[in-house]
Amino acid sequence: MTLAVLMTASCATGDTAAEDTYSAPVPDALERYYEQSAQWEPCDGDFECATVDVPLDYGNPDGASIGIAMIRQKAIMPRGSLLVNPGGPGASGVGLVKNAGSATFSPTLREKFHLVGFDPRGVGDSAPVECRSDDQLDASRVGEAMDIDDLGALCARDNARVLPHVDTDSAARDLDILRSAVGDERLNYLGFSYGTKLGAAYSDLFGGNVGRMVLDGAMNPVLGIDQVTTGQAQRFEQSLREWVSWCDGVRGCPVDGGVEEGLAELEDLFDRLADAPLTTADGREFNDQELVNALLLAMYDDGWWDSLVAGMMDLEEGDPAALMSMADARSGRLPDGTYADNSWDAFTAVNCLDYPEPAVSGAALDRKLEDISPTLGWYLGGDLSCAGWPAESTGDLEPAQPLEESAEALVIGTTGDPATPYEWSQALADQLAGEDPSNVHLLTYEGLGHTAYGRSNDCVTRAVDEFLIDGEAPEPGKTC
Repeated sequence: MTLAVLMTASCATGDTAAEDTYSAPVPDALERYYEQSAQWEPCDGDFECATVDVPLDYGNPDGASIGIAMIRQKAIMPRGSLLVNPGGPGASGVGLVKNAGSATFSPTLREKFHLVGFDPRGVGDSAPVECRSDDQLDASRVGEAMDIDDLGALCARDNARVLPHVDTDSAARDLDILRSAVGDERLNYLGFSYGTKLGAAYSDLFGGNVGRMVLDGAMNPVLGIDQVTTGQAQRFEQSLREWVSWCDGVRGCPVDGGVEEGLAELEDLFDRLADAPLTTADGREFNDQELVNALLLAMYDDGWWDSLVAGMMDLEEGDPAALMSMADARSGRLPDGTYADNSWDAFTAVNCLDYPEPAVSGAALDRKLEDISPTLGWYLGGDLSCAGWPAESTGDLEPAQPLEESAEALVIGTTGDPATPYEWSQALADQLAGEDPSNVHLLTYEGLGHTAYGRSNDCVTRAVDEFLIDGEAPEPGKTC
């Protein structure tokens, strides 16, 4: 699912042919995979699709293979391909390009780069890990989540072959085969959220093959899953406070009287919905968990704030329909009751391989979360242990290696990002910079919500486009 004309090595970074004579090496025993060229075929209207084979197990490259699904939106004046990842883990890059490519990526960028989305292994159409039924996913949203042993057994039943191999390290190795298959000697890449972790893993493994990377809403690879969870809980609480403060000035806002009073009203509403859930027109239960799902959606993107106010006003009248729609949007539930993809199952499968056992989990973690996030913390906890998972963790918590001199990276941090706090972007930029920060640049977006490119302002858009297209980095300390 990417473009039809293969690009030469001289075009790979968007520079002139004279500036790039690099020839990417082929890893031992993987020659047959690197000999592939993406075979693009028309799909979904104006797009092209392809599937590229990769080893199921890089420890046994002569064994079984799986297919990685790609989609491409062709450029008008292409300088190569830009591979993109929307995050997760578990989010579909095919879905990003097909459903939101034109809204997310500027016309200028799409003119100069073939926009290539891919589903990482275990995700979407790339050997997906699919465990729970739609009804079971519905139940997990209202507080009836399976414990890790039961979920692991369910996942192993139909996914035993793939489950041990959906780690980020393997996905990064796949990414290099995709780079080769689209015809680029160097990888140009834009990753959001978890996509920054994938990008950093790629740089660690294939540093000489990196062209220009944009890492937006960065993960910090040294953090354990418990540290990730507590960091997010603290920032979601702060984002909720921001919304309550803003809402207090909106006519008809149902949480008023100041931030502390508004948060107390929300907690009281949680208690009432927990004791006496409402019923939607389709017979589903709208309880405190679903209200939290709607709130979290709005904390991810402040473009939902007005809708949240309207939904809360409806809820006061006993109608949860608007808020349930927001909760469904966060969960990927479609109007017909099915789920759009396997992102929730893939999220667990990837994380259980990527992270070692957490230092804090269970009741101890719950207490910590409630301390740092009094309003939302209770809903963000649970047992993070993967001790009962049928595939053993292979991940570590090592910092990203410094970027090689031939590569360049732009890391973007949003000051009010609840899902990837700003200091994580600072940390990843520092790790990639090492002792020579000349080819690593940090761009700060002063705003709310998760990530910046495609949802913030023209300043961010220009900075990213100029960096990827012309190699023009923002000045040190640049803030948008």
